[in-house]
Amino acid sequence: MLKLIVFVRYLTNIKQFSFILATREYAYHFNQILVQTMSSKFQEALITDVDGIISLPLLHTCDAFAFRSILDNGALIPQMCDVFSSDLLYTYYGIPSYRTNYSLATTNPAMHMICIILNAEEIDEIYKIYPFDSGAFERLPLMKETFFHPKNKILDFEVENSLNGAKKVIKTFYETNDNYVAQRPKVNKKFNELAFEAINYHTLISEKGNSILDDRASSIEIIFDKNIPLTKNTVKQIIIPNSFKDDDFTRNLIKKKLNIEDPIGYSTFRGNPRDNFGAIRSEYFKFINN
Repeated sequence: MLKLIVFVRYLTNIKQFSFILATREYAYHFNQILVQTMSSKFQEALITDVDGIISLPLLHTCDAFAFRSILDNGALIPQMCDVFSSDLLYTYYGIPSYRTNYSLATTNPAMHMICIILNAEEIDEIYKIYPFDSGAFERLPLMKETFFHPKNKILDFEVENSLNGAKKVIKTFYETNDNYVAQRPKVNKKFNELAFEAINYHTLISEKGNSILDDRASSIEIIFDKNIPLTKNTVKQIIIPNSFKDDDFTRNLIKKKLNIEDPIGYSTFRGNPRDNFGAIRSEYFKFINN
């Protein structure tokens, strides 16, 4: 019989029980319950009606070296994350905002960026959602110092772990998917004066001046703690360098593993691989607009 070690702590402010379980098997299900009953301050400020907001794709971007392993595995597999100290898989909702950390010019094909476009509605069991890049919040002191209170924690911004959670962020701060994808904030709701997290997030995404922060500060992050199998149902399309698309072996492998007949290509050159971010983004916008 499976034994659980359960610690129960009564939370007087919301009259709920928090359970710490010693088995991973039950952790996800209790996380679902806790997220539903313990809303963050940010979540409490969101508009709840998401009528008219359709689901956008999920984007996972990596370098070609990682992509080769992804093809071998036939799945996206969580990796150790030093922000949450557990194996996690990161995606962005609706916007391909990830950049590689490589800082040198190169022609090494292993460094090229690959963008996998996923069908969000075919992927279950979201672990966490944040309205911005959680790593930037934790690692860039300027982000917190400039826009938030020094005692704000990342959990203060956690959104319900469903696609509706992401849609509520869009409805509240952008009104439409088009505004969100174009990064044009449009807030019609008046927040109460104590909704610090929502007020300050609006200030963050409306920032127009020079900053070290890019659009990862305003792109919705969706995190998984389980594998995402790459099938004809979960993968909508991929964006790869033209040199990969023109290579018979690579193109046939992509067709076999991902059921993609005609991947989207982009041109590469000698330079920093992250410089290709704009080309990938442009091709992605063409894809979703069609």
